[in-house]
Amino acid sequence: MKSLPHLFISALLIGGLLSCGKSSLKKAGSGGGKTLVLSAVEQQKVVTDNAFTFKLLKNIAANDSSGDNIFISPLSVSFAMAMTSNGSGGQTLAAIRNAMDFNGFSQEVLNSYYNKLLTDLPELDPNTTINIANSIWYKQGFDVLPQFLSTNSTYYNAQTAALDFSSATAPQTINSWVNTQTNGKITSIVSQIPSNAVMYLINALYFKSTWKESFDPSQTKTQSFYVNASSTVQASLMSATVDINSYYDNDVTVFEMPYSNSKYSMVIVLPQYDKTLADISPALDSAKWAGWMAALHPLKQAITIPKFTFSYGVTLNDALTAFGMGVAFGDGANFTGIGPQGLEISQVKHKAFIAVDESGTEAAAVTSVGVVTSIAEQGGNYIVNRPFIFAIREMNTGLVLFTGVVNNPLLTGSN
Repeated sequence: MKSLPHLFISALLIGGLLSCGKSSLKKAGSGGGKTLVLSAVEQQKVVTDNAFTFKLLKNIAANDSSGDNIFISPLSVSFAMAMTSNGSGGQTLAAIRNAMDFNGFSQEVLNSYYNKLLTDLPELDPNTTINIANSIWYKQGFDVLPQFLSTNSTYYNAQTAALDFSSATAPQTINSWVNTQTNGKITSIVSQIPSNAVMYLINALYFKSTWKESFDPSQTKTQSFYVNASSTVQASLMSATVDINSYYDNDVTVFEMPYSNSKYSMVIVLPQYDKTLADISPALDSAKWAGWMAALHPLKQAITIPKFTFSYGVTLNDALTAFGMGVAFGDGANFTGIGPQGLEISQVKHKAFIAVDESGTEAAAVTSVGVVTSIAEQGGNYIVNRPFIFAIREMNTGLVLFTGVVNNPLLTGSN
């Protein structure tokens, strides 16, 4: 398997990031908010969600040879596919459940779990904005089953609407919803609607928070970032001495920076100087991740990390097919829970955006499922100046919301 992209691969958690900047640290306010409390079964679903996270990240990275940065929200994909699974049956449902790591959980448990996340994640921290929105757009005149719409409206708060797909303004209507739900960070997910399209199931996820200890902009300096052994770029690197949670071994340095009230955080996984992302990527899975998280310990530490802003887009058909979901993309698919026989998924499209600066982080992601009718080191300064993996997570349960790879902090990508 190819390695994870090698410039920025270290932001896997979405919690309270600590900050940088000697004596001039600015601490966010504390207090307020609720705690995400999950049952034992729901906590096990977090484990499988995180398993899907790293499975998807490794697949995308292994098949992306561009050297671009990568950023995705597997949680957004899970929301969209969970809604879609409510309309599937037989082998198709089994394939979706296997590919998405839904096995072992009934549809009722899945729906209730994602409903709890949708309801509670935005309420954990008054200084963090999280918006989780779902919508179902179906072709005007298409005979969609009321139970399918009702289930997704009840559990996912999905906005449902019939739309004239033949109208030139139909994509604009869907994209306007996406733009609004992501605070303008992702402006479109549908370019044109094919003649055999009957439905789009869309999830939008938006996150914005401030570091628990913000970086002092006066400490941000232009420094070298080592893209690989023979190439460097000049990037804006932020520095501070802050309270972090840390772990290191012969392969990696892992550290966690909390946001605001320590309800969310960003985790950075940086290969040691004699290692590359190619060396650590093959072993990265949910078990390895859980081991790192369990080993984290508090530490006052000087850190230096790059500022970066970029967007990323990917079609997930190949990845999901590799995970065993190919039947859902062909004319043998069973989506009789949505409507008449002869439906299949045409495309699972994903877009994401992230911006990290001295004050905090803003991130957004959108996943669209198109349905169509079938056709025929410690004690020194932690300097993040080379490719790394990153994630944003909820700190109490460990649920990963976003994850990605930074190969070059100067790359901005495109929507």
